[in-house]
Amino acid sequence: MIRSVLALALALACLAATPAAAQLSISRSPMTSPEIGIVMKGSTATTFSVSTAGAVTRVSGDAIRVSSSSIPVPTITLHCGTNNCKGDEFRITITASGASGDSRISLFRIGTLSGGRFKSARPADGASLTFDLRMDTRKNPMSFTLGMDVLMAAAAQGGIQTFTFTVTATEL
Repeated sequence: MIRSVLALALALACLAATPAAAQLSISRSPMTSPEIGIVMKGSTATTFSVSTAGAVTRVSGDAIRVSSSSIPVPTITLHCGTNNCKGDEFRITITASGASGDSRISLFRIGTLSGGRFKSARPADGASLTFDLRMDTRKNPMSFTLGMDVLMAAAAQGGIQTFTFTVTATEL
């Protein structure tokens, strides 16, 4: 009888310690907002394109980027942890969420995807993105790189411009 009670108590303690459902974690690297470096203001609105490999090029306007080096490309990682998520399909939404100075993200593009696949088609570039992903395995992380276009206003303040974005994920 005592063994049965102890076994039942141990089983209940193990169940209480187990979370009901694992949480999906989203991380981004680098953690800081992307920045394209020091820019000298132009007289017209200027768009700089950040490729999914980190190369920065001016695609319109007359502002001048002082540096010619690449920047760390944002990489978004989704992970279910050791307890796995309930499912393996997720809806991802990416939106611009802030800026300093007179610059803002005007377009996002998805780069290399690893650890998963697009549920339907790869999303087209856009001012905000919503798309569905399926993890290859719930025990391993899934990640993708994120390129973007940054629009600087005409006669924008020179110097370092920063801008940020928000990524959310929902289990389907």
